Amino acid sequence: IQYRESSLFLDHTATESQKLGRGKLIAHETSHMWFGDMVTMQWFNDVWMKEVFANFMADKIANPAFPNINHDLLFVLNHYPSAYGEDRTRGTNPIRQDLENLKDAGSLYGSIIYNKAPIMMRQLELAVGKDKFREGIQEYIKTYAYDNAVWNDLVEILDAKTPIDMKKWSDVWVNQSGRPVFSDEIEYENSAISSFEILQQAEDGSDKIWPQTFKIGLIYADSTQVLTVNSNSEKTKLEAAEGLPKPESIIYNYDGMGYGVFPLEENTLMQIPQIEDDVARAYSYINSYEKTLNSGISPLADFKMLEAGLQSEQNEFLINLISGETRSMFWKFLTENERSEQQKGLENLLYHQLKANLKPNVKKAIFNLFSSVAYSDEGKEKLYKIWKKDTKIADLRLNEDDFTAMAMDLAVYQHPKTDEILKQTEDSISNPDKKKRFRFLLPALSNDEHVRDEFFDSFKEEKNREKESWVLSASNLINHPLRQKTAINHLELSLDLVEEIQRTGDIFFPKRWLSNTIGNYSSKEAYDILQNFLNSHPDFSPILKKKLLQATDDLYRSQMTMIKK
Repeated sequence: IQYRESSLFLDHTATESQKLGRGKLIAHETSHMWFGDMVTMQWFNDVWMKEVFANFMADKIANPAFPNINHDLLFVLNHYPSAYGEDRTRGTNPIRQDLENLKDAGSLYGSIIYNKAPIMMRQLELAVGKDKFREGIQEYIKTYAYDNAVWNDLVEILDAKTPIDMKKWSDVWVNQSGRPVFSDEIEYENSAISSFEILQQAEDGSDKIWPQTFKIGLIYADSTQVLTVNSNSEKTKLEAAEGLPKPESIIYNYDGMGYGVFPLEENTLMQIPQIEDDVARAYSYINSYEKTLNSGISPLADFKMLEAGLQSEQNEFLINLISGETRSMFWKFLTENERSEQQKGLENLLYHQLKANLKPNVKKAIFNLFSSVAYSDEGKEKLYKIWKKDTKIADLRLNEDDFTAMAMDLAVYQHPKTDEILKQTEDSISNPDKKKRFRFLLPALSNDEHVRDEFFDSFKEEKNREKESWVLSASNLINHPLRQKTAINHLELSLDLVEEIQRTGDIFFPKRWLSNTIGNYSSKEAYDILQNFLNSHPDFSPILKKKLLQATDDLYRSQMTMIKK
């Protein structure tokens, strides 16, 4: 049995979210006794079933033990960004995939299985009804106990319990890929809504319609009117809205149940940080990010809205979302000039927030973002003083791993005392395995590009890729945005190695390798390298091509954004 120590053996700095994550991990693996063992898929086409059921049941098992956590909020945060991260790409795939050869079974795993499928399951439970859905699962387990089953076996059981055509419902959600994009057509008469229609269109241009239920919030000065939308066709008339006063704004997917990209205007972005409901605010942040990647909002406008969120957000789970989106928008979607203009302001904003009276977990997320962008001379010195413990920040709880991460950031930023920082850090690491990891990464932290080049070239040898997580960390450091003008020379090698990496490595290694190499880039030069590789390798593995297109979606979209500018 293999496990990740950091996920199970938590230290004194562990957050409630991390403790819940541990509980769900244990519950997930326990659930496989029923879903995967007692009832086993007939073939690996349905390998996703055991994973989605294990996730679904893990929520049912672990969530009640943490009554003070907003589980609807966590579901949105834990599933939607990752699901969209694959489903929006040119390399997306259905939840259920055909598999001809067992050797390719590992390629089926990814965010579609682990994150989109649970979203589908919530919609499925909502469509059938909780009681009927529970009855259907119980019948499925009893009918196929110690036997094999396929997804359609469950669909047939559920189909008998609801007037909905579950086979048709399942076909679009499970057997086809992609997501919908929603728009609206609203008419007003005498300051009241006279007509409200919501349109659904497949992002890929097909005629697919995803039957789903979600809520919208009509925002007024002193109240919020929440309405339920059942979107089962290309156009849905929302009769419940007719006659209501014209709202100040409309928040789509208010309950975080819907799936897709929803209407959002750039001139309303600054309202997002002020949304009172946590789930509605969370999804609005996610929706704004997705609209930006779809070129519906400018990256700079989304970035400025996220800065506002960093100053006002008090929820520790949401601050992690905002921090991640800010980091991505800053490094991948702002132009080089915009990044240069915005860096100092972001750095100062974050340092000011560190001095504010914030909860420890909120402050920790702010600090991690600060450490990732504090590369100005002034920022480096502030970070160095925190690392050296000359600057003490109230309620900022840092452990040994945090000081190691700071040292690595300072090395990438070429702090003048880099050699001293790395030596002291190596000496201070108490865990022998973590010390070995740090020593392994030292060539990737070198300010000498020739040392970094030789280190990356060494990954040609399988023996040098044995510690895959270490190799991924090294690749990420070597291909850091501040080093890409020289590191870009490694991209052709990173692409050439991926087929061998698939043959010799873990099932998740190829995608992660691509994400930590070419997936770190947003330049036209990197995009040209990607396109030249695809054009010169017409017989490239279709499975790996999907992984490559998924890993480079940010690169692709950053270039599309530049073209539109």
